[in-house]
Amino acid sequence: MAKKSSSKKPAAKKPAKPSLDTRIQTDAALRKRVLANPGLRSKLSLGSLQKYAPQQAKARALRIRLDAPITPGSTTTERDLAHEAQAAQTVRYAPQERDLTSQIGRSENVERDTGTFYDQYQQQLQTHAANIAAYNAGAQQALAQTAQGITGIGQQAAVQMQQGANQQAAQQGVAQAGDLSQLANQATAVRQGLMGTFQAQQAATGAASNAQASNFANVVAPTQKLSALAQARGRTQDVRQKLSDLKTEEGAFNQQYRSERRQDEFKNVLAAKTLDVNIASKTADAAANTPAAKAATTSATEEAKMAAKLGLTVHQYRMLGPKGRQAAIKKFNRKSGGGGSGAGDHYGFTDAQWDRMTPEQKRKAYKDWNAAGRAPKAGDEPGTATTNKKQFRDKYGVDLQPTSAHNSARDDAQNAQTAFGQVGKIVADPKDPTKKRRVTTDMVVSALRNEHTSNLWIRVGLEMARGGLTAGTANRIHKAGYSVSQLGLKMRGGARVKTGSRGDAS
Repeated sequence: MAKKSSSKKPAAKKPAKPSLDTRIQTDAALRKRVLANPGLRSKLSLGSLQKYAPQQAKARALRIRLDAPITPGSTTTERDLAHEAQAAQTVRYAPQERDLTSQIGRSENVERDTGTFYDQYQQQLQTHAANIAAYNAGAQQALAQTAQGITGIGQQAAVQMQQGANQQAAQQGVAQAGDLSQLANQATAVRQGLMGTFQAQQAATGAASNAQASNFANVVAPTQKLSALAQARGRTQDVRQKLSDLKTEEGAFNQQYRSERRQDEFKNVLAAKTLDVNIASKTADAAANTPAAKAATTSATEEAKMAAKLGLTVHQYRMLGPKGRQAAIKKFNRKSGGGGSGAGDHYGFTDAQWDRMTPEQKRKAYKDWNAAGRAPKAGDEPGTATTNKKQFRDKYGVDLQPTSAHNSARDDAQNAQTAFGQVGKIVADPKDPTKKRRVTTDMVVSALRNEHTSNLWIRVGLEMARGGLTAGTANRIHKAGYSVSQLGLKMRGGARVKTGSRGDAS
């Protein structure tokens, strides 16, 4: 029973997956996980980061700013400049800053010790005032007791004087002596007056002493303390102001250093670019003045003249190939009355071109002529194109590729060899010209593949850049229908391949 043919519908194209910024807007769990993971967080745009994690956004913006070059084309970043400026600032201002900081410490110690000293000084003055007050009180008390004693002594002396006078009067036969109490009272009054005067004088002296001691302890000493503290604090403030002024000067120096460094770097980058242009110009001039370049220019001129003579453009003339050019020249010579071996009949090259060619170039022209399928003539080198193609087929089992294919393959191999010659060099990053990167083999291979260069010619270019073909690669070339000798490739070690009748590796 025959199976029914089933037609499959083409698979529908999957819709594009939303970006991470879009997904975290509606998925809170995903947003939390992304913000907590530095690797995932780095994939968010700066706008999303500013919305959901402002601190991380500030940190990223700072990193971006610090990673930026200080001037376009410079390898010095803002981070490098900040470190340079800080180092220069430290070298210039660190000694002054350390000295002022030390002065502030000493001034604060003096300020603290000043308060302690005046506290002890005031305490001693208060003790002295208390001692003077106690001394004056004791003196007044002693004087009061003395005054009382003087009164009692005067009364006792008056009684004794009266008794003595009475006894003396009795001895003299007088009935009784006169009354002496009034005289005694006067004497006592004089003594009491003198004592009172002395007490008053002592009280005045004591009051003055007490007032002076109290004034020193409670007025002078606190005032002196406040004045000394103000002076010490003023000295501290002066040093602090000096440090503040120094910080301001440091900031201005830092900004000036960065500005001058940017200007210098801009001049350096500009000078480097100018130097590169001059070197490239001189290199181009030198290359244009080499014998090979002059010969190429002359050859191109002769080629253009011949193309114009034949009524062709230079491109059309080149596209004819050696055989086509030879036929066109012969046809032109026959029409103009010349023979078949007239001017320019040198395997597709003009007389002027042929005269300037080296023997090696002439042999190559001859081989290219044979490879193009020219019929053999008497006197030619052994081996015709037909024989060579047959030998190549017999030897490698594939047909020999035409000359156009060999020319295209030679160009691919040379381009690959030149590209691999750049490995290890430092070049500008095409994604960010302000950054540099080192050329690697993988980068060259990727670039060649993007240019649609086949793996065979990539391998050939790599081996030629390393010194020559290996036997295995030469065999791959032959199996692909190409002649190693016709491609002009060398084997490892610099020697050419051993040749058969066509010069192909065996």
